Amino acid sequence: MSDDREKGACIQPFDPASILATLNHHGVAFVVIGAYAAVTQGWSEPTSDIDITPDRTVANLQRLAAALHEMDAQVLTPEGDVDASWPIDDQHLRLRETTFVTTRFGDLDVVINPAAANGYPDLARPSESFLLIIHGTEVRVANLERVIASKRASDRPKDRDALPRLEALLARPPRKKP
Repeated sequence: MSDDREKGACIQPFDPASILATLNHHGVAFVVIGAYAAVTQGWSEPTSDIDITPDRTVANLQRLAAALHEMDAQVLTPEGDVDASWPIDDQHLRLRETTFVTTRFGDLDVVINPAAANGYPDLARPSESFLLIIHGTEVRVANLERVIASKRASDRPKDRDALPRLEALLARPPRKKP
């Protein structure tokens, strides 16, 4: 992905609540991963997209494709340009390890097998993720340990840079409930 997109230059304003609600409305089974998963656990650095790992079953990828169509999704090239030649359907979603899309609610990355994980079945286990209500929508979110493991395994410069701060967040004592 280009540096511009990584810095939040998506065409549409980022509305994660609408992205998550649309996915849930269509019954898509997925786990939120990456920076947005970290945000739900106290990460204060901005992110301009949501990364998800969907269940790879044909029926689930068909539901995901329907949700993406409802959000007026367009596939993006790794450089951030619209790729009108790549259709959004279950077969094409299965072909790429990562499909970058932009929607009327902002950017969404569909990551079939994120670094340090064996896809949805691995991430959906209760030891690796948890259910959380985000903006009124129940979603499964990768735990911070899993986010850190994935960023360490991906070994991208931006992930290496974030690791010390993510590890410090993980080491913080939990907040006490009032």
